[in-house]
Amino acid sequence: MEKKRKLFDKNDTAFQAAFKTAHKWSKDYAQPDDIPDDKLPESFDLSDIDGYDFTSEVTDQGACGSCYTLSFTQVIESRLKFKYGEETPQLSPQYLMECNYMNEGCDGGWSFFHGFLAENGHMVSEQCAPYKAETKGHTCTEYTNCTAEAKVLDSYFIGGAYGQSSEKKMMKELLRNGMVNGELNVPRVFAFYQEGILSNDHESKMSSYLEYSGVAAEHKVEQQKITVAETTATSKAKVTDRSLEDYGIAWMNLNHSVVIFGWGVDEKNGTKFWRVRNSYGDKWGMSGNFMVRRGENDFGIESETTAYDVARCEAGKGATCVARQP
Repeated sequence: MEKKRKLFDKNDTAFQAAFKTAHKWSKDYAQPDDIPDDKLPESFDLSDIDGYDFTSEVTDQGACGSCYTLSFTQVIESRLKFKYGEETPQLSPQYLMECNYMNEGCDGGWSFFHGFLAENGHMVSEQCAPYKAETKGHTCTEYTNCTAEAKVLDSYFIGGAYGQSSEKKMMKELLRNGMVNGELNVPRVFAFYQEGILSNDHESKMSSYLEYSGVAAEHKVEQQKITVAETTATSKAKVTDRSLEDYGIAWMNLNHSVVIFGWGVDEKNGTKFWRVRNSYGDKWGMSGNFMVRRGENDFGIESETTAYDVARCEAGKGATCVARQP
C-alpha cells in the first residue's frame, strides 16, 4: 500500500523540524562547493526528509516526446516546495511546450531552454493549461489569461559549464538546493525495468556511445587507469569528482530527461546509486522511480546536469510575475 504523503503545514512542529533539516545545508554553507567532502552523507532522499516529501508528483508523458518538459516542471515544483516550505500548484508542461519557440513540443527539446523562457517570462498552473500530450493544433495564445505562478531566477549547469558535472558536485547541489535535472542515453532494458540498480559495464559503454566518436581507444586507456585507482580505494562508497574530460569524452549523445532526487548505497553489495524519477507514470519501475549506479557516469547520467534558482509569484498580479520572498 502506497504511503500517504504528509501535507506541508508551517504551524505543525513536526514539519517545522523537517523544514529545518532540509535547510541545514543552505544555512551552514553559502555555496554547494563549500560543503566539506567528509560531510556528505552515505544516503539522501528528498522524498523522505523526516517523513516529508519534498519532491513533486510522478508524471506520465504519454505518446509525446515531452520528457524534457515534464522533468523541468518537476524540478521547479520540487525546488519551490524546498525553498518556501509550502504546497505549490502543479505547473503546466503544456504552456511551456506551446509558448517556447526554442523547443519542438512533442518532438523533443532541452530542459535548459525552458529555464531561459521562465527567466524572461513565467510559468502557469496545470489547472489553467492542462497537459494534452500533443501540441499540434494548439497555440500559446490559448493561455493569455492564465495567472503567473512561478518563475526562474537563474538557470545553471552543475559544475558551471557543460561536461563539468560530477558525482560529488551533484551530491552537494542536491543537499543544498534540491532536485536537479539529469539527461541520459536510455538503455535497452528501460522498457522492461521493474526494480533494482541499472548499470552498464565498460564494454557496453564503449559500444553504445563512444565507438562512433573515434575516441574509444583513448577512453579505454583512461578508464583502465580510473578502474585501477578505484580498486585500491579503501571504501566501496568513495565519492568521485570526474568530469567528461576526465573520462576522455568531449560530448555525449543523451536522449532522455529525468530528475535526480537523492542517492544511496546498496546494503548487500555496496553499489552506489542515484535515486531517479522518470516520466512514464507511477505504474512504471518503482512507482515511477528507478536507480542508476552512481559514480561511473552510467548512461551519461552524470555528464549534463542542470539546476534552477526559482521563485513563487506574488498573488494578485495576473500574468505579471513579481518574485515573492520566502
